[in-house]
Amino acid sequence: MNSIKIVTFFAIASMVVLTTSCNKEKHESALIGMSKQEQTTLKLLNFKQKIQIKSGDMMEADSAVWYLEGLLNYEQANNSHEFQKVKFLYDTLQWPASNGSISFQDLQQLYVSVNELAQHMAQQNENSEFTFNVIDLQLDETGFKNGEQAVVVTLSGGLLATIPTYLPFDLTDYWRSGDLLGKCDEFTGQHIGRDATTELENRFKIPYTQPGYFVSIASRYITCLDNLANDNPYGYFMLWYENINHSNHCLSPGELNYYLGKWEYLKNKYKPEGLTFCSADVIFDIIMSTDPRRCHSYDVKYGVFIGSNPN
Repeated sequence: MNSIKIVTFFAIASMVVLTTSCNKEKHESALIGMSKQEQTTLKLLNFKQKIQIKSGDMMEADSAVWYLEGLLNYEQANNSHEFQKVKFLYDTLQWPASNGSISFQDLQQLYVSVNELAQHMAQQNENSEFTFNVIDLQLDETGFKNGEQAVVVTLSGGLLATIPTYLPFDLTDYWRSGDLLGKCDEFTGQHIGRDATTELENRFKIPYTQPGYFVSIASRYITCLDNLANDNPYGYFMLWYENINHSNHCLSPGELNYYLGKWEYLKNKYKPEGLTFCSADVIFDIIMSTDPRRCHSYDVKYGVFIGSNPN
């Protein structure tokens, strides 16, 4: 009887090995002849199938972030990436990892949660043409107060439109530095809901000639204090910084064009090797000190661009 059990066990084990081997061979054969871009898309679609099963199987946290972020961008931000009126949304979600790994069931819930954030953001903009540019997921190592980890979600989106890159500011472009207070000087009261940050954002972009999406997204936070300038007639830095020239927080076309002219240098200075610029959020920031000053900071995203057909 024992010999029969042993033979049966080995027979079943052999069938499992053969089945796993066949599935692996099918997956590998499917990749043959595909471009790296097509292979990336197929990996993301296979990942979606796995999380929909909602099994208790685990995945390492770093890999899980890459796959989840890539899938969300493939589905939600697969387009030409030429935008106007870009908006940003930041949120934090619980990352229920255990010993550096997370279950497919939890990943499915996170997938649903981020999609709900995206849906809410689109509804808030009240425009049926609103779509997404980049969805970024960054693990927060500090986590919540109870010791659990968190994932910081950044969504950016707007209206697809072809606008010349680095379009200069003209003689009517006197803008308040922040708080969406519109234009200033003789144009005060115009375009409330916009300011210097939104106008710079609309010009900080690169048009793409084909549709696609981003994976492997990395963030860089660029501050004025880290970028001294010896050629700025309006201040001391390559980014706007409140000083005696800005007692009314009104930026002239000349000053705005100066910061626009420094963007290409700053964008390349902070670009990680092998990645491409994909979005920039110009933030009306504050430097805390004994003499707090307002300033602009840039939250810049870079990633690997994957060309594809959004349909």
